[in-house]
Amino acid sequence: MRVLQIELTPRGECLLTVESTLEGTKCRKCGREIREGHGLGEWLTLRHLPILGRKVFLRLRPKRYRCPYCEGGPTTTQELAWHTAKSPHTKASEKYLLLQLVHATVEDVSIKEEIGYKALEGLVDRWSSREVNWVEVKGMKILGLAESARKKGHRDVVTIGTARAAKGAVRILAVLPDRKKETVKAFLARMPKGVQQAIRTVCTDLYEGFINAVKEV
Repeated sequence: MRVLQIELTPRGECLLTVESTLEGTKCRKCGREIREGHGLGEWLTLRHLPILGRKVFLRLRPKRYRCPYCEGGPTTTQELAWHTAKSPHTKASEKYLLLQLVHATVEDVSIKEEIGYKALEGLVDRWSSREVNWVEVKGMKILGLAESARKKGHRDVVTIGTARAAKGAVRILAVLPDRKKETVKAFLARMPKGVQQAIRTVCTDLYEGFINAVKEV
């Protein structure tokens, strides 16, 4: 990415206007690499990681390309590795918000981070359906399991699985739909053997469902 402009909004937020330096994308129909430019898409404003307590937003117009191979020459908007289509956040921002949910409710994080409750709940739901890229966490030695309630006083909870990398960084592995032992056990059992064998410590709440799931797997 190339930064074109940096400005502070009247609310004290940092707004970075950026553009992609990548050329080309894959056609949404045939999957081939295409490079015939077809203008720019609508402006997107995406929430990114905060800087020194300030909210940060990235503003850009994604590039569009026309496919010379498909009938009618359909156009495709360039996909960026750090953003999921239709999400109002960068992937880094999504991971940051999910980490805030450890030992907190969706309602708590919604208020603290000034993000709509429904938007945050939608983020949790999107991550609940993703597959883990185990190659990225190969060799992790510490696994974390923590529950997060959607609202205080309610038992509508999810389980957040985290991994601590060798250099100390914590990353989200998965958001499971509930805290049942069977759900957590199935998640642990799906781990490749190499990943399982590398784990030396599991940090959990004092909840027998988590502890027993770990012991059994």
